[in-house]
Amino acid sequence: MAIRRRHAPADQEDEGFFVSMTDMMVGMLFLFILMLMFFALKFNEASVHFTETTKDLTTAEDTRKAILENLQNSLKSQGIQVEIDIENGILRLPESILFPTNRADLTSQGVQAVGILARALGGVLPCYTHIEGRERPADCPESKHTVESVFVEGHTDNTGSNGLNWNLSSQRALNTYQTLINENSVLERLHNTRSLAVFGISGYGQHRPVQPNNTTAQKAQNRRIDLRFIMTTPKAPGVEKVEKQVEELAR
Repeated sequence: MAIRRRHAPADQEDEGFFVSMTDMMVGMLFLFILMLMFFALKFNEASVHFTETTKDLTTAEDTRKAILENLQNSLKSQGIQVEIDIENGILRLPESILFPTNRADLTSQGVQAVGILARALGGVLPCYTHIEGRERPADCPESKHTVESVFVEGHTDNTGSNGLNWNLSSQRALNTYQTLINENSVLERLHNTRSLAVFGISGYGQHRPVQPNNTTAQKAQNRRIDLRFIMTTPKAPGVEKVEKQVEELAR
């Protein structure tokens, strides 16, 4: 005896189909809401990290400003007039107090000025760098910022050949650095957080003027030695923890 299957009425089949579609749409909407909440949370965390890093950068610039002003005041009190460029982190020494025209050897006045600078640097930089085997000075101001590098940069005006100016600026920077460490050997032992030497030298010839080189006075300003202070870039929160985990896995 054959058994006949009962077929649900068409309206019941349509109703079941729409119920299934509704359930699926509700599920997809719920999943979308969860994903949206997840990305919103991550975006908020990223915004917090960005704000904290930006704040660290700003306060690092304030620390560098304090270093520059401290050095300028120290030199001024001993009769050495220098300029500071707060925005670019530069202590600027004019040629007139260091070198004869077209020469790379420091004058006696220049040696004296660089000696004063060396002692001033030796009183400030140990608070923001590391010296192997020596503790941070007890009288240092509270600061979590450190100096990454100090570049001794030589500059000339555009008088003479390009090659001559490259050589002159480089040799002046080298002689200034050598006099600094001769006057205060501790400067050669300063290291940053990566255990690398803080001081470096470079010569730029005529290619980084601070004035247009149109007049005698402007050219005189371009002939100079700059000490450029670079602060250590702060790491985003959590980066150091991840780096340590990677180092442990690599062992």
